[in-house]
Amino acid sequence: MAEKLKTATLPNRLQELCPTVENLKLMLLAGRHAFNRHSQAKLEEIAELREDTVLDLDPVFEDLEADLGKGAEADKPELLKFKEIVSQVELMADKIAKLAEPIRQKGNRGAILADKDLFFVNDLFSQLTGFMSTLVDIFHINDASLKAYVLHEGAKLRDVCFRNETEHETNMMDSPGQAGAWSVYIALLNRFREILGHLLNIVKSLE
Repeated sequence: MAEKLKTATLPNRLQELCPTVENLKLMLLAGRHAFNRHSQAKLEEIAELREDTVLDLDPVFEDLEADLGKGAEADKPELLKFKEIVSQVELMADKIAKLAEPIRQKGNRGAILADKDLFFVNDLFSQLTGFMSTLVDIFHINDASLKAYVLHEGAKLRDVCFRNETEHETNMMDSPGQAGAWSVYIALLNRFREILGHLLNIVKSLE
């Protein structure tokens, strides 16, 4: 990978990240399975995929630092843009991995989410998984319509997460018997908002 990065244009560099984004999609799929079925094996899979992501990105960062140190001045804007994108991918992977904690709490507490909250979390997993597939496509072809779609739909979904989170925090005292479930739900929404924020930052970097 190192040699490729030293000679590649930004489109080729972005394609190098596609396997990592595919790993993020697998993390989300494992997270949804663990959320619905309280699967310890799937929680462990999330941790393993997170470690794979770290191992994939470490040499990318090392090569970037080397290129920035000795590369031509004219190449630095492109290198810095790529470094920002890689950093956002890494942060997004970290936030996806952190979904495991509230999912684990849901199982440990026997927390039962309201049907509408359960459906919404499953829809978030589905939409985020779809966004990862779209991000792979964007890294391959940098299509303007795909970027506009992710920016519009991603921002809209992030806003819905924020509204739901605020509503639940406001009304928590109305359902004292569900405190455990509500805290799990709010923690998940917070993580999803953060994931979407990093996704939007990546796409904005390509504008």
